[in-house]
Amino acid sequence: MARGCEVCNKKASLGNMYAHRGLAKYKGGVGIKTTGKTRRQFRPNLQIIQLEGREGARYRGRVCTKCLKSGVVKKPLRRDIPEGLLARMRANEEAKSPEARKKAAGVRAERRRARKAGMRAKVAAKAAAKAGVKPAPKGAPAKGATPAAPPKGAPKKK
Repeated sequence: MARGCEVCNKKASLGNMYAHRGLAKYKGGVGIKTTGKTRRQFRPNLQIIQLEGREGARYRGRVCTKCLKSGVVKKPLRRDIPEGLLARMRANEEAKSPEARKKAAGVRAERRRARKAGMRAKVAAKAAAKAGVKPAPKGAPAKGATPAAPPKGAPKKK
């Protein structure tokens, strides 16, 4: 097996390695001098991974990381994922979208408001119980509140 990518046939290429001495001019020196030049190999970043053949057969192969990152090659699934779990995984991915996050934040804020209103009502009831005042039934005006004015044109009570 050659040291190359099985997908894009990327292989090692030859180049030079330069040795330098001196201080760069922009740093106040007289310049950098090349003191040596040696040959070297630039090797691709190959990873040995499992690949899936045309008929579903699996085999190991060398693939460069560029092909892996770009999605040209995908690792085969290790097992079949059940439908229920797959649906939950998709739902979790959709829940991460900005629209879903805004909606969830709105729901949380509404629950928080309802919880605070309930707490305020409990505190008011405790304070009223401490003072010895019975809380007014729902819909009835509070004690000391002025009654609502009768509508215009209604007959006055005698």
